[in-house]
Amino acid sequence: MFRSLLAAILSAALPATAAAQTDYRNLDDERPLVTEDAYALERGAFEVMLPYTLERVSAGDPSAHLLSPELGLGLENAQLSFKWPLALEAGGAFRSLGPRLGLLYNPFTQPRRWPALALRVDGALIEGSDGAPDARFTGKAILTRSFGATRLHANLAFTAGPEAPASGIEFPARTTYTLALDHTLWRQSLWIGAEVGGLRMTADAPTDLLLGAGLRWQWTPVDVVDLGLRSAHDQELTLGVTHVFGRGRPSRRAVPAGVPALDRRDEQFYTPGAFNWSFLRDERDAARLFNAFDYGHAALYERLLTRRGPALDSALAVEYRFLTSDLLVRPPRFQVAEEAVMPRYAEVAWRAKQVFEWAHLLHRQIYDVYVASRVEGRESRVTDSLIEVLTDRYLERRAYALAPVPKAMTLMDGRPYSGVFKAEEPAFNGLIWAYHWLQVGLYEPYARAAGGVPATRDPRPVTLDPVLAHFRGMLASEKYPDVMPMTSTIAPEFTRAHPRAAAIFDNLHALHDVISDILLNDAVVPPGRKRAVIYRAIAEYQDPTRDVESDEHWRMMGEMVGGVERMGGAVPQ
Repeated sequence: MFRSLLAAILSAALPATAAAQTDYRNLDDERPLVTEDAYALERGAFEVMLPYTLERVSAGDPSAHLLSPELGLGLENAQLSFKWPLALEAGGAFRSLGPRLGLLYNPFTQPRRWPALALRVDGALIEGSDGAPDARFTGKAILTRSFGATRLHANLAFTAGPEAPASGIEFPARTTYTLALDHTLWRQSLWIGAEVGGLRMTADAPTDLLLGAGLRWQWTPVDVVDLGLRSAHDQELTLGVTHVFGRGRPSRRAVPAGVPALDRRDEQFYTPGAFNWSFLRDERDAARLFNAFDYGHAALYERLLTRRGPALDSALAVEYRFLTSDLLVRPPRFQVAEEAVMPRYAEVAWRAKQVFEWAHLLHRQIYDVYVASRVEGRESRVTDSLIEVLTDRYLERRAYALAPVPKAMTLMDGRPYSGVFKAEEPAFNGLIWAYHWLQVGLYEPYARAAGGVPATRDPRPVTLDPVLAHFRGMLASEKYPDVMPMTSTIAPEFTRAHPRAAAIFDNLHALHDVISDILLNDAVVPPGRKRAVIYRAIAEYQDPTRDVESDEHWRMMGEMVGGVERMGGAVPQ
């Protein structure tokens, strides 16, 4: 009953935020370019957009001002939008340009060597010359092809309906076709783009050359600022702010069977709650490290998939130096858009990317709950219950959730492809294990402070400085774990309080190693079978009924492999 009540409170908590730290890459219709990308808002996302446009037909003419508030709702691989443009025209007349309702559907993410496709349908009511509302309908085809940080987009739109608008600002154009190129500066959370195309405002009007440029910048975890300039039949300056938050529960779609020919994008906002972003706000040094970890995993998989021999050795050496001497020293403010770092891997194993991202979001939200609970002075039972609710929500998304029970180590160590990454790239492998040590080690100070009974609780304020210092000591000395850190060993208090989450994270970290081995071991898994073997490994780690380790054996694992020191050392008090 208590957990159910907490779940209801959690769903209604404000401010309701979500995994919006890479929202600057999402191109909206006509903002900041006319071109939009093929991808919908994540399921459960709710976006409020306030774009302003300054329009001038020619030099010396008075300007018109356009405000187009818009609401967007993320559905499953689709997006519903509603906007109502309002104009202050060049002659001083204020006019409503009529409501517009749109639906975008993206059936699949980018397959190998082909662009992603989306179809969009919009209906608009505009005021006709006789004062009566006229209906217009627009159909649009959208293609997006990613080459990493750079993407190419093509849009083609046709509008049907009466051609006698009362307003001098026609909305929308009769025909529009555009080609756009954009580039993501992931470290700065900045997007820049340019477009070229043509548009025809009415059926008998000439086609105007369209040129445009724009940028989008992640201002806060949930706010994006955009700026655009374009020229066609007029000149326009656009400014906009987007605020995104989340509503709704994760999809309960079952685990897909087999290996699909095409992956659906199937992105999901995570659980709303007032605690979100507490970790990023109050423990900035620790939280930003996880953004660097995201890059490290993504860059590693891309190199393992696309390089071989001396080229691979050289690429991994460069990435290792970049991570240890630069990115982990000055990590990004927000999450990295991993698709910009690993475009080829995202094509081959999109579902694997989603599995990892869903578990990483659970990591971050548990940190958020711990930090917010200490700040607000919540009772430990409330904190623990919130974490269990988050774990419940994580498991509801069955297509991407890992099993909440410890899995046998033979899944990681006993397969024909196992062990090759550690053997051939010991330094990079150790660095990844150091990440995993920190990811679970940061829980332990909070779990110790909460304690099992009042007599065992640590009354001192929680500080993460000793844990971070221990991690940085690993980097400086390059003395990394030589056995995969396990949550049950590194964070025993956290494991006692939240065994399901602890098992999920051990399965996550083991699966990271499994995929590294699959990508590197061509002798056992040739290039054409990488996707199938990765997806089979995911299924093994998602099945809670097979290859399950006993709880007692799991908790003794640290002693059985030589003690906690082999896993990176105990978390400092």
